[in-house]
Amino acid sequence: MMSDDIIPPVEPPAPEAEPATPPAARGRPPLIELAEAAGFAFSEPTDEDLLADHARRWTSRAILVATLLLAALNSPSIQTWATTLPPTWGSQTIDDLAEVWTGRLEQLGLDQPRTEVHDHYQAFQQLNWRDVTRALRVRRPPAGNPTAHR
Repeated sequence: MMSDDIIPPVEPPAPEAEPATPPAARGRPPLIELAEAAGFAFSEPTDEDLLADHARRWTSRAILVATLLLAALNSPSIQTWATTLPPTWGSQTIDDLAEVWTGRLEQLGLDQPRTEVHDHYQAFQQLNWRDVTRALRVRRPPAGNPTAHR
């Protein structure tokens, strides 16, 4: 008995008509291709998804810019915050850096907007009800002229 009788001969695979396209050339990420091969279904993003992604990116950037501007131009608040921390090397370093930064902002004149807003805020806090009613007092028309405007 020959071994050819027991094991059938193996035929070489037929050459494919077109070579397989790599996933990157198809425009789909390889992980999505793998997930779809594993049975997960993915749909293409809709216009709403793309708009939501754009809105999230824009909002994140706006928050980041606002935070950086406040941190850069509102150094007295950073000093105040650092003085409320327990006395450590880190809090003292933050306080010292904020003090130096405040001095630099004053030299450049960039502390003026914060100073103006802070002064107005303190003046508003010191108002009492008598000042408010005096400021909002409405003049009554003279008794003899009912058509006079207020």
